[in-house]
Formats: sequence, structure tokens, C-alpha cells
Amino acid sequence: MQAFRKILKEMTDLELLWGEPMANLTSFRIGGPVACVARPLGEYALRELLAAVRSEGIPHVIIGGGSNVLAPDGPWHVLVIQVFRAAGKMLKLCADGAQIRLVHVGAGVKLSTLLRFSVCEELEGLEALVGIPGTVGGAVVMNAGSREGSIADALVWVDLLDESGGKRRVFRDELPAGYRNMGLPENAVVLGACLELRTTKRAFLKERMAKTMKQRRQSQPIGFPSAGCIFKNPPGISAGALIDQAGLKGLRFGDAEVSMRHANWIINRGKARAADVVALMEHMEGVVFSRFGIQLEREVRVLGEGKTFH
Repeated sequence: MQAFRKILKEMTDLELLWGEPMANLTSFRIGGPVACVARPLGEYALRELLAAVRSEGIPHVIIGGGSNVLAPDGPWHVLVIQVFRAAGKMLKLCADGAQIRLVHVGAGVKLSTLLRFSVCEELEGLEALVGIPGTVGGAVVMNAGSREGSIADALVWVDLLDESGGKRRVFRDELPAGYRNMGLPENAVVLGACLELRTTKRAFLKERMAKTMKQRRQSQPIGFPSAGCIFKNPPGISAGALIDQAGLKGLRFGDAEVSMRHANWIINRGKARAADVVALMEHMEGVVFSRFGIQLEREVRVLGEGKTFH
């Protein structure tokens, strides 16, 4: 680790955080100290870092804005590469048509920023993303969305940095996008995307988004740290309904609690540990399977498995 520490310090355009609590990097506000967090400040720095990691065989994890992950209680002896700054925050119209607009957006752009842009430019097609936290990069990776649709519905192409450091453009029809999974190559980093949106009236769009946001606030515990929905919906039924019917709302392990407002959310009541959340998820999975014979599949990304370095 000492040798690699020296390599990191010699790199340019790289912000380094040593011993940073993962709780500071995730929307769950959970996670102990990690050996090092590296934040490349540009695409070249990201390529250089990934090349060094591969060359030295350093165990690492790549995250974006941290809105859909559960980090371990730690100490965690890995390198965490946070890519949202390297991915860029470009946001612009790149083609005009009678009713269609193409929008180029950097992976580091927050979804909330993209939605505000769409309202300003009077463009519809992203309403399914209202109220979803995180960045465009994370949304593309997991094909974020809601009952109304997903980001794949608007996707034209995505620019990727692959595991070997090569940059390539992948078009929507090349991706086996599915529920909460875009089907991107393993370990690829999203740099940006092109979205196809339709023209509409600003007042109509603002009204639709406001209505959707009101529904989200009424049905989701937005005021508490969380990772959003914990489980994917099984075919034909919502995971939240199964958890609710199993009588698990309000169940609490430590400071991790199944939300009374939305059964498919686990909230952090203050000092929840990753161990509490994992134990609660396992209990929920067991009860739902025992009651309904359905195995819940996790939507949240649980970090902490694999090798570490010292």
C-alpha cells in the first residue's frame, strides 16, 4: 500500500481522502473509514488512475454519487474511486427537430439538474425520474425509473470508459436494458449520454412534475437518509406490497428501520450500521419467502465483498 500511496500522490488532477468515512459519501449516511477515496477531476486523470490500479492489482470499488449503495462499517481496506467529477457536467442541446430534441449530458450531472433543464427547454420524456436522487451516470447504469418508465426510454447512446481504459460509444439498441439494469459491460464507467426528448409546453410539464413530486413526498420517507428502494419489484407485484402484507413495516434493527410510509425503503434513524441494514434485509427476504414463496432481489448495491489491501 505504501508504494501505491506514492503513485497516487504523484498523479495530477486527483483529489485524495485518506481514512474518509463512507457515511460522508453515501445517501444512506452509513459506512466506516476507507483506506483511500480517489476523486479524479477529469477524464484523463480517471484513465491514468484506472491504468495504475490495474497495473498494481489494487482492490478497488467505483462509485458515483453514492445514492444507491450500502457501504461497510469498516475499516475498509480498499481504494474507492468516486467518478462523478471526472465524468463531467456538460448539459446542452445538440440537435433540433420539429418536435424532437437531442440532449448531451455528462454523467456527473445530477438528475435534478437535468430535470430543471428539461423544464427550461420545454422538453418531456424524463418525468419518470422526478424525485429520484443521484447522477445521470448512476441512473444510466441501473436504468433508473419508476412505474411511469425509465431513462432507457429516452436513451440514444452512452459514452463509456471500459476496463482497459478505452473510450467507446454504445447505442441503445446494443444494450439489453431491463428492469433496474441497463446491461452495460462489467466495470465500465459512464462518461456521458445522449437523450432524445420531445417538445411540450412548459406549464404542462411543470404541472406534471409537481404532481409526481407531491405523490413521491406523500408515499416515500424522503426526509430520512436511505438508499431508496431496497428490493426490485418481482414480476406482476410490488416488493413494497409484499413486505407490507408480511407485517414488516416499522420493524427496526438498531437504527435501521423499515419505513412506515413505504415498506420497500429502509431508513437510517440516526446511527444505523451496515450490519443492521444487512440483517434487516435478510430478515425481510426470509419472511417474504416464507409467506409468499417469492425471493426478493436486492436493488441496493451492497459494498464490502472481495479482497482488501493493507
